[in-house]
This record gives sequence, structure tokens and C-alpha cells, in this order.
Amino acid sequence: MHDETVRVRRYADTPWADEQTRQHLQVLVEGVATLAGFEQSSLTLRRDGHFEVVAAAGVEDGFVGTLVPAASIENELAGADEWGVWRFVPHDRASEEALAYSHIPDVTPLEGDDAWHPLDLLAAPVHDDQGRLRGLLSVDIPDDGRLPSPQKMEVLTRYAGLARTLVLLALEREELSEQVRMATEARAIVRQALGEPTLELVLEACRSAVVSCFDAVGMWLTAFNPDGTGSTTTSYAMGDAYDEPPFSEIDDVVVRLAHRYWTDQYVAPFSRDSLDQPSLARGDAERLLGFLERIGLGSVLFVPLGVGPECVGFLVLTRVSAARRWTDIEIDAARDIGRDLGLAVGKARQLELERAIADRLRRLDSYRVEVVNTMGHELRNPLFSISANLELLDTDRLDEDARRSVAAATRGATRMRAVIDDMLTMAQVSDPHREFDPIAVDLRRVVHDVYDECHAGASAGDVTCEVDLPDEPVLVPGDPEELHRLLTNLASNAIKYTDPGGRVTVRIGTEGDTIVATVTDTGIGISPADQEQLFREYFRSTNPAALSRPGTGLGLAIVARIVARHGGTIDIDSERGRGTTATLRLPAYDVSAEPSTAS
Repeated sequence: MHDETVRVRRYADTPWADEQTRQHLQVLVEGVATLAGFEQSSLTLRRDGHFEVVAAAGVEDGFVGTLVPAASIENELAGADEWGVWRFVPHDRASEEALAYSHIPDVTPLEGDDAWHPLDLLAAPVHDDQGRLRGLLSVDIPDDGRLPSPQKMEVLTRYAGLARTLVLLALEREELSEQVRMATEARAIVRQALGEPTLELVLEACRSAVVSCFDAVGMWLTAFNPDGTGSTTTSYAMGDAYDEPPFSEIDDVVVRLAHRYWTDQYVAPFSRDSLDQPSLARGDAERLLGFLERIGLGSVLFVPLGVGPECVGFLVLTRVSAARRWTDIEIDAARDIGRDLGLAVGKARQLELERAIADRLRRLDSYRVEVVNTMGHELRNPLFSISANLELLDTDRLDEDARRSVAAATRGATRMRAVIDDMLTMAQVSDPHREFDPIAVDLRRVVHDVYDECHAGASAGDVTCEVDLPDEPVLVPGDPEELHRLLTNLASNAIKYTDPGGRVTVRIGTEGDTIVATVTDTGIGISPADQEQLFREYFRSTNPAALSRPGTGLGLAIVARIVARHGGTIDIDSERGRGTTATLRLPAYDVSAEPSTAS
């Protein structure tokens, strides 16, 4: 195969992205090879200074994961002929650099000007909206041994467009995933911390008491920013003792002293009579004294603030006259206040950081929903075109190999459609702006509808389905469509992972004001390690028996989001080889809360 993606001898240490993304891209490369009439195809994506093969069809094992220098691909594309969105490099223009590490297929070219040569290159570059090269879709060894006809180029052009959409979506999801992984760890704390005091409120709550206790005329508090860049200063003065001074004039000195003094647990009384302080050069001391005299202060008590080993800022207590010296008792008390106030300041600054993360998470959630909705709808159109064209094929006139290829492409399109549907559903139930107006829903009716939908699939897999429902209506407040999707996902999962001859049972009961629905199967079960990640987006079981069955990795994540929207809980009790029970608890509908109707 003469493709830029095979011209190296080293491979990626870890596969790109997640398994589900790689499966989607694998369907793409298999489709372009089959429908465009090529024996080989591959998709290469950029990773820093090199490109990595992330999907390939018709090539030797171990090819996926190959790394290629980015400069090699860019140089060869620079000299390529433009065939629409595709780029063609004829064999007589292959560079010496490329030939040095090329894998040349054992193919004898045909006669004629339109014959395909083993060193020819045909690839479609994938650029993002900023024009950056992000990937390369390549094909090689045409079935007829000829350069592609206009008809083949039309097929290739459509696939190039689909490749761009899939690649950019995959890259965006990877970035968001990483962005989302990093922010989620703070989310639980953020929910509890919202509404807690800010730095200004910390100062407001203590300033009067601190100033009065130390017989000072004012104070200023500087808190270091959590990211280590800069600081925030807030001041307070009784009456008109002094205006807020330009603290930045002395920051270079006092910030350094704060860190040193917190380490030493030292509180510094500073005035003209107390210029000699640890780690304070004489010139810096004179500069500090000149600053204080310009703003009308004769004496200050410099108190470092910290939490554990970390200095978070400093507090400066001020007096107009130096006649009243800072006593040892005051210095010891200030040292204790430095610890307590340091904890409060550290917490306030942390809360501000967490609020910023919370805002970022909300923006990220909204952005992710928007991206998934946009990409999902954009993918539906080309996928519909693919599926429609596959259905129009007259398979009766095809040989057995061709029919298998069409069947494989059809299965791939079906898998892609399922992924897109799940992505859109996930975005819908995750949308923080989507209204939720619950109504009374009879859970028995929902279970009956789910049973009717899943019964055929269960019968085809020789799985027995049973329902155990109360005689009376079982009402819960919720969205009927979401509850239907919730139970459908649980039931279809149970059926899918239950071997022939097994059984799936759905029961509904009550526990006080709680409605309890259980979905029990006699299937392959789930390991304890997998149970901890079941509701994570795009997670697939590590059990080979489970991985052999198709899935998008979004079903239970959707379930978890719907359960949360309905104020319920979902628990999984399972053991490998012994089946699984999913227990859903939802609040019962309060009939007494309905508005009364006048007779």
C-alpha cells in the first residue's frame, strides 16, 4: 500500500481516542474501500509532530497505530495534484524521502496511461475550520487496476466529506472529554460551595473586630491568586484615617516576605524604630518606611496568612503613630489570627476558583450539547444517503462476495445510526436549558409498551421475557418519553447480554412513597470493576463476552441522566456469570398535590 501512513517503522504506544470512536472511524474506512472499489484504505489523524493511523481496511495486522512524521505528509501533499478534495501524487513524483521508508505493494501495474502504479498516492486531507491539517483519508490498489473514474471520484468525494465530519467530531469529543475529565473532580465540591463567602465577605466579617482588638486604625489584606499569578488586595480604614494606597509599589518586597515569614511563623512589627527585620534588606526597609509615611502611617504589624505549608497572603494592621508599640501578646494573637484567617482566605479563594470551574462546566455542558446536536444532525444526512443507496442496490445480481460487502456496509450504517441517535438523546437529556415539566405517568403502561417493543428481539435470541405488575395504576411524576427510553434501555441491555435459554423479568412494586422497578436477567453478569464505571459515557465492558455484542456505550449513561432528572436512583447488583438486577427507584406521584376542581 503506497500511503503516507505506512512510511515509518515505529508505532504509537497507546491507541488514539476511545474504542467506540475507533469503531466509528473503522466503519468509515471499510465503507470507502468497499463502495469506491479499492482493496486498501486508511485514516490518519494528527497528534502533535506526527500522524497516527487510527483505522485501516485491507492491510496487515499491526498497521493501526503506525506513526508518520508530520513533515513527510505535508511535503508530499504540497506537490500533489488537486482532484477536487482529493490529492494525487503520481509515482514518478514520489520523493526520495518517501521511498526510503515506503512499503511498496507487490502489484504489477497494467498497461496504459490510466494504469495505477504501486507508488501512486491518492489521499483526501482533512482540515478543520481554521484550515489546520488534522487528518488524511487514503485509498490504494483499485480493484480494476486503473486510476479512479469520475463515478468513483464522486463516491470518494462524498466519503471525504463524511470523513471530515467524523474526524472533527471525534477530535472535539476527545478534547471535551479530556476537558470534562479534568473539571468533573471539582463538581461535587462546587455544588456544596456555591453561596459561600468571598474574599470581600471574609474581610467584612472580621475587619471591625480585628481593627478594634488591636487598637489599629485600619488594615489591608492581600490574597494570592490560586493559580500563582498576581494577588488581590482589599483594605479597610476607620473613618478617614487614610485613602487606599497604591499597594503595587511595594508588592515585590512584601510578597517575598510573606512566603518567608509564613515558613518561619514570624509576625513583623515594622516602624522607623523597627527597621531591622529578618530577610529585609536595609534599602527595602527604607522604601517600605517611605511608603507608609506618604500615606500617613507610623507603624504596621505584618502578619503572614497560610494553610498548612502554603502561604495564601498576608494581613497588615496599621497605626497612625509609632508611639504605641506592638506588644508580645498582640504579636502572638496576630500569629494565631494569621492561621485562622489564612484558612478562611484560602477557602474563599478556593470557592472563587470553584465557581469559575462551575461556570466553565456549565458553558462546557451547553457547548457540548450544541456540538453534539449540530454534528449529530449533520451526520444524519450523509448517513441517510448511504443507507438509502445501499437499499437501492440489487443484491440478487451481485456475487456472494459483493453481497457480503453490502451486508457489512449496511450493518455499519445501522451501527452509526444507533450511535447518532444515542448521542442526540444524550445531548437532549443533558441539556441544562431543557425544560422539565413532569406529569403523572402510569409506569405499568410504560412497561407494557417496552415489552411489546422488546419481545420480538428477545424471541429471536431465545430469551424469555416476563413482567410482574400490580393490578392498579402505578403513577410517577415524569416525562413519558424519557421514562420509556429509560426502561427500554434497561430491558434491551438485559436481553442483549442474556444467552439463549435465559430469562428477563421486569417487576414493579412500592416502598412507602417510592416506586421500585427492577429488571432482572440471567445473563453474563458484570464484574465489580466494570460496575464502578457503568454509567460513564462511552464505557464498554472489559468482558470479552460483552464486547462481542454491539453497543454504543451510551445506553446506561442516558439512563443515569434520565433518573437524575426524575429525582430517582438506579442501582446495579450483578456478578459475572450469575446475571444482573437493575433497581430503579422513583418518587410516587402525589395525587393530593393536584389542584382541586370546583364542582
